[in-house]
Amino acid sequence: MRRHPPLQALLAFEASARLGSFTRAAQELALTQSAISHQILQLEQWTGQPLFRRIGRGVALTAAGTLYLQTVSAALTLLADGRDRIEPYSKPDSVIVFCAARFASGWLLPRMRELEQRFADVDLWLVTIDKSLEIDQIDVDLIISDSPIRNPEIESTPLMADEAIAICGPQTAARLAHVPFPEVMSMAPLLYHEARPEWAPWLPELRRAGLAIKRRMTIDDPHWLVAAAREEAGIAMVSRWYAEAALARGEIATLPQIPGFTLGQLWLMRSVQPARSPVVAAVHDWLLQNAAGEICLKPGS
Repeated sequence: MRRHPPLQALLAFEASARLGSFTRAAQELALTQSAISHQILQLEQWTGQPLFRRIGRGVALTAAGTLYLQTVSAALTLLADGRDRIEPYSKPDSVIVFCAARFASGWLLPRMRELEQRFADVDLWLVTIDKSLEIDQIDVDLIISDSPIRNPEIESTPLMADEAIAICGPQTAARLAHVPFPEVMSMAPLLYHEARPEWAPWLPELRRAGLAIKRRMTIDDPHWLVAAAREEAGIAMVSRWYAEAALARGEIATLPQIPGFTLGQLWLMRSVQPARSPVVAAVHDWLLQNAAGEICLKPGS
């Protein structure tokens, strides 16, 4: 295992390369010039080759030094970015939420103005996930996922359930408005979401019974699925949350004769330990209050 470089020397190296002078690097880092020279020597011994050459009163990088500076600069930038990533843990009004992407995009973001009006100083850090994670392992405040975490240290509360609905463009909807189910399924091509290859749980049985359908495209991003439906490309089966905004603007329409289906229960989870700040508990309660009118399955269903 290779030993690590002298870490303090990396700062001296970057400053000297950027400023073209050991003296100015020493001034910036509040060190003596001899200390900078000693650290650069340490780093050159570690790399096994010279990184600078003298030019008058200043210094310039060697070819090896120029190449190594790219690595050091990228590493220092990464460390600085890491500091930014952990910043919310020090802010009393921050709330770190891990949640399902469809919930974030279709339910939470359209309600952000209401959340901001309720909590003027809230700083929401939103990370989308596809499965439950242990709160004590990732140190987040709230998790919204499609399965509860089975852990006595985690409080899991049923939040709401999403449903899949059939959507299409307004022109297609007008043309098919009076076509009954299941005949309507053969009157326009279907747009598939890659994560749901059966389109709807009842469709394979209809196909086995002889229903003819046309498959137009398969898309891995449900947002593009909504966009394709808006462009009259066919009928898509998507989360109501993904479709809600486009429905409200009249860009797409539903085909109510095509039965939808539940996409399962979402759970709201937090640690049983006291919240990191009062705003975390307040946002937890706000989520429960605002989800009260949504579909909610009974535990175990």
